[in-house]
Amino acid sequence: MNQPYQSPEADLGTAAVETYQPRMFQTAGRLGRARYFVYVMALTMILYVAMGLAMAAGLGVDPSGGGAMMILMMLVVAVVGIFMTVMSIIYGIRRLNDMNMSGWLILLMFVPIANFVIAIMLLFVPGSKGANNYGPKPAPNSTGVIVALVVLLVLFLGGFVGLGALMGSMSAGMDPAMYQSY
Repeated sequence: MNQPYQSPEADLGTAAVETYQPRMFQTAGRLGRARYFVYVMALTMILYVAMGLAMAAGLGVDPSGGGAMMILMMLVVAVVGIFMTVMSIIYGIRRLNDMNMSGWLILLMFVPIANFVIAIMLLFVPGSKGANNYGPKPAPNSTGVIVALVVLLVLFLGGFVGLGALMGSMSAGMDPAMYQSY
């Protein structure tokens, strides 16, 4: 039966685009620029907290005693540092895979000057538009990722401004005549 007013049953151009949802501690897949920055900054914050806790725990320790607390502090910082290094390499590989490049290029991070170029690429070069040799396109950034990106950028840039102000105030308080009596 041919009904001219019946809607068509063909699927015209509504093909599903295959994506996947990246996770922070995932070791495979692709990683976009915003998530890369947020994940690396989150790792940096974890390292800062671990170092702060280790230093706070070591404030009451006599360094000449060489006690067990000092060894424990050093071990905690070493373990967190190794974890951060491994995860940073994994994130770099995932980011290079997003640009349809081999993860082996991350080894250039250990070569002076080339590491600067690779770091700039990881932060600013966009990934492939669709699926590539390393998997499907990552899902679009959620509101949480975008909010975290903005907050971390403000903290990052605010830290530089604060550091500059601190250095400026420290140098303004120094009188060269004060050192001429030596």
